Amino acid sequence: MAYSELSIITETNGGHVNNVKLIDYLDQARKVWYQYCILLGVEAVVVHLGADFKKEVFNHEKLLVRTGLERVGNTSFTLMQSILKDGKELVMSAEVILTTINRETRRKVTVPDDVRMMLKIDSVLNDEYLSQVNGIN
Repeated sequence: MAYSELSIITETNGGHVNNVKLIDYLDQARKVWYQYCILLGVEAVVVHLGADFKKEVFNHEKLLVRTGLERVGNTSFTLMQSILKDGKELVMSAEVILTTINRETRRKVTVPDDVRMMLKIDSVLNDEYLSQVNGIN
């Protein structure tokens, strides 16, 4: 299964990082998935997000956001995301369902086969991978 990772050092005005900020970190980590879909000629938009918060996070803690492709349907795909403190302690997990749409008509379209193939490969989706895809298109 293909996955992506994003490292973050938390910053907040208070001592505690708000759970809404953790959801923002998940969105930042999905950026590479959004870019990948755009390179494939579609746009991916979130239609469902379910989250479980496990631990508190405080200012200046090191977090790792890991995003993996879990399932691919006809017009949507599911990403499983987790936030780990110091790369090992689970802080939060989330299931995020994105639907693929035509960028001009804003109507649902079939998930590109290239996304479907990502289920079968063990690869990191990162800027280098996007550059290779961009060179092909």
